[in-house]
Amino acid sequence: MMIVRDINDATTMKNKLFSLARRAHNMQKTRTQIVLEILDICDDLEKNIQREESLIEEQAFLKSA
Repeated sequence: MMIVRDINDATTMKNKLFSLARRAHNMQKTRTQIVLEILDICDDLEKNIQREESLIEEQAFLKSA
């Protein structure tokens, strides 16, 4: 199960995955091409995770100050 912070994150992920599935089918993408796109999605998710962690750390710092 993927954990998302809000409805916007969930909608974005749904759209990315539907788009990947559609292109994989319509354009007969190879497994390698599909995996590369999945890795790109993972990179985007990692950036989002880092952003959210930074916000949490910043909020914790402000509360302790």
